[in-house]
Amino acid sequence: MPPRDLTGLLPQAYEHPSDAAALNALQHVTGLGEVISKLNAWSFDRLLRVELTGSYLQVTPDSFPDLDELLTLACRRLDMPARPDLYIGGSGVNAFTACVERPLILVYSGAVEHFSAEELLFVLAHELGHIKSAHVLYYQTAEFFPIIGEIIGSATLGLGDLVFRGMQVALMHWKRMAEFTADRAGLLACQDTDVALRTMMKLAGLPRKYFSAINTEDFIRQAKAFQAMDTDKLSMMAKWLNSMDATHPYTVMRAQQMLEWIQSGDYQRVLSAPQSVRIRMPAGVSGFCNKCGLPLKGSEIFCPNCGDRKAQFEAAHP
Repeated sequence: MPPRDLTGLLPQAYEHPSDAAALNALQHVTGLGEVISKLNAWSFDRLLRVELTGSYLQVTPDSFPDLDELLTLACRRLDMPARPDLYIGGSGVNAFTACVERPLILVYSGAVEHFSAEELLFVLAHELGHIKSAHVLYYQTAEFFPIIGEIIGSATLGLGDLVFRGMQVALMHWKRMAEFTADRAGLLACQDTDVALRTMMKLAGLPRKYFSAINTEDFIRQAKAFQAMDTDKLSMMAKWLNSMDATHPYTVMRAQQMLEWIQSGDYQRVLSAPQSVRIRMPAGVSGFCNKCGLPLKGSEIFCPNCGDRKAQFEAAHP
């Protein structure tokens, strides 16, 4: 089947269940809402935009036409309501998204050099997945949380640090689970499992000299072996303890979760008929913001994530 644009695609159609469960738990953490409101009041969006636009190169049709076309394609494949700004720079082999109100994506120069066009499409769509699923607000909070916690802890002789530590654990757990959802968005855009797996292998540190002989079959076997470790309780505990403060899940775990989604048939169902996928409404949710996809109770006057008016709220039923 040739690649297709997924018109009418809702983020809830491909949301990873662990992402939804972790976000639900996060929203019930006492005091976290107040912290997020304070961070927004401090205009972290503005600080990040000034820093990123002042330090990196903006992608335009004239300056970087190939990257501009890839972003346009990724937005069209995922039926994005708006196109974010794109920048390149730095030396890492990765990308990230920032700014809630007017999102922007930064792709490091190392990623542009290491990834093929198809792999960059996966990377860009992964970041668009964070935007489409309204991850950026909590994602950004998680980035700044250790700094805020350290300041509060020092000011309260360590008492505030204990409270913030619990919040930080919940935030980082959700942040890791959100990566599974974004990986699904990447796959839905590139629509090639081999491309997605090659990208993950490069993210895991594959040396450049092995790029021409990359073996995704061995990576699949490694992912299955990693999953099999869950039958051993000590190995399960070691996985949890080692990843507790990590910003991303194990790369092999990400591959394993993506393969499970494919094998379940859900990936093909979303790909074949994105508008007809049955959406399970979470408890207490009556609809989703039509602009950013944030779950809503129905009583909001404005979307707390993107500020859109209530007239734009829609229930996510096919």
